[in-house]
Amino acid sequence: MKLSPKCLYLFILISPHVIAEEILNNLDLDLDSLMAMDVQVTSAMKRTQSAFETASSIYVLTKEQITRSGVTSVPEALKMVPGLAVRQLDNNQWAISSRGVASRFSSKLLVMVDGQSLYTPKFAAVYWETLNVPLYDIERIEIIRGQGGLLWGSNATNGVINIITKNSIDTRGLYADVSSGSQLNVDTNLRYGGDIGNNGSFRIYSHVKDGQKSDKGIEMEPADFSEQQSVGTRFDFTPNDQWSGLIQGDMTQSTLGQNFRGVVDESNRNISFTDSLDRTDVRVMARLENRISPKANQMLQTSWLKQSGSQTHLQENFESFDVDYQMNFLHQDLQFDWGLNYRYNSISFADSTFVQSDGGFESLHQYGGLAQAQYNVIADTLDLIVGVKVDHNDLTGWENQPLARLVWKPLNNQVLWASVSKSVRVPSLLEFNDNFLIDGQRVEEVSPITTGIPEIDRYYIRTYLNGNDNVKSEKSVSYEMGYRLSDTTWALDLSVYHTDTDDVAVIQIDPNIDQFLPVFALLQAGQIDAAVQALTTTSINFDLVSNAGLTTEGGDVVLSWQPSDNFTAEVGYSYNTFNYDLADNTFPAIGFDSTSRQLFTKADIHFFEQHNIFASLRVENSDAYQTENYTALDLTWNWAFHPNWAFAIMGKNLFAGSHLEYGNDSETYTRSNYIDESVTFKITAKF
Repeated sequence: MKLSPKCLYLFILISPHVIAEEILNNLDLDLDSLMAMDVQVTSAMKRTQSAFETASSIYVLTKEQITRSGVTSVPEALKMVPGLAVRQLDNNQWAISSRGVASRFSSKLLVMVDGQSLYTPKFAAVYWETLNVPLYDIERIEIIRGQGGLLWGSNATNGVINIITKNSIDTRGLYADVSSGSQLNVDTNLRYGGDIGNNGSFRIYSHVKDGQKSDKGIEMEPADFSEQQSVGTRFDFTPNDQWSGLIQGDMTQSTLGQNFRGVVDESNRNISFTDSLDRTDVRVMARLENRISPKANQMLQTSWLKQSGSQTHLQENFESFDVDYQMNFLHQDLQFDWGLNYRYNSISFADSTFVQSDGGFESLHQYGGLAQAQYNVIADTLDLIVGVKVDHNDLTGWENQPLARLVWKPLNNQVLWASVSKSVRVPSLLEFNDNFLIDGQRVEEVSPITTGIPEIDRYYIRTYLNGNDNVKSEKSVSYEMGYRLSDTTWALDLSVYHTDTDDVAVIQIDPNIDQFLPVFALLQAGQIDAAVQALTTTSINFDLVSNAGLTTEGGDVVLSWQPSDNFTAEVGYSYNTFNYDLADNTFPAIGFDSTSRQLFTKADIHFFEQHNIFASLRVENSDAYQTENYTALDLTWNWAFHPNWAFAIMGKNLFAGSHLEYGNDSETYTRSNYIDESVTFKITAKF
């Protein structure tokens, strides 16, 4: 079924009752609430717990910050998270990671919506450009900087992002917004919610986006337009105090223009070209929760995810089905959590000009269980947490991820925590089973001798990057420590970490010099044309191997300040080093030795009752992305000019000018564009 943009525009614009969002409410929240220090989070322990007492480097992006900042997508919102590497490739693509180097396909960061994983095992990636969660329905975004493998499984090595959406009981009524600006033709949203009898509620929503292309590209005219249409719904039920449940689903259709480069002819060279990507993403999730007693509860969640993408040189279809069960109970000073999980992946990927598969994997199964215990060693002062997750996957077999944490509260407003954990990254199918055609290597680059004949020495040999079914899972051991302090008007959050990773996948060069001997024999016989023809049968292999080590270390500090109800500010600094230990004749597959520094500040100012200024400043200093350092300011003015209407103006990437944020194009087939300053206007209404 193809959604008609005209129908969705009409559905939004003819609504007879559109009144404003309450952007400037809740001004009397205390510092802990505004800084998310007393927010109840679920991602760090897979059960409700105060963020202040969590033994991990966690940051909570609140619904107030998301609303007042004026961001128009989840990746934009994540730019407000200190310590998170968020790099924009063009007007629809992103590279995002934590405690490492971000890439177009970041395989070590687990992303979820309400606990439903969006991870794609073929590419080990999240398609950020098609992640279309209505921002006005987000309750909070929980970001764990560091390992989350114990609770969430493999591929949460560097962090976890869990987008928590609102219960539909909190979204009753009619909501609408329309945005437009210098790089956005139109972005429109409509939502309606209501009650289902006395025990339930619902919401339905739709979204249409028409985004412009960038102003300036690298060697090519930008083509990064975006056209998206989506619809979705959610139902929540609470028949009694013991049982609750929810069902939600959405579908997003996207057409995205992109610049690519790849080997598409007999020249064996990367050629830049423009194409469009058509994607359909469908998510369905159901959850049932039961309070067994005042000291015990259980949860069952099932979800289905389908993603399909089509472009000239690449066709893919991916489908997953997940079942998760968990029980939590409290016995005296011991809190115990255990759970079971199963995931089925169906993968259909047509061989293309770029990628050929060795075959044998049309589906993948993963299953396992977790156990975690938290013991109150000293009442209200010292807690010990231990746990382990054991699971099995079809590529590397059984894996285990243990963890131990200590939480000490010397005073009610101070927490000191320490953690040691092991996490696992299972290789993607591309690393395990597929072969890439990549930019060719010249004869003079791989041959021990040169001939002096340009036709021979400068010939580009067909070159492959080959997956390896002997590649191992990457195993990381991380040591972390943190400190939190919350006072009347200010709060401090500090964390440091050191992570050692073994069996890291890197690239080993196999030039196979013997294949060139017939070429040299023809040259010695004076048959130059025949020698050139013989070169067309040769190839160079870059093979993925698991023989490298990797060390990452650094820290994050965030200082929050609220001198009055009308002013809140944050200042943060993050530091990260990324260093490989490579064997001879190998080089990194993702990233390279680098150091990244980030200075970050936010301010939320209210004045004249109806006005709000929200500002976010980022200073990015890194040699990991082959770009210049830059400073960018995002500034939003919100005006509630009527009790039912609000207006906002957003300026993005101010002071940064036209700049590149990502220059590691050799890692992907995508060509980056320059990121420009922009202005967006938005009007919001709620009834």
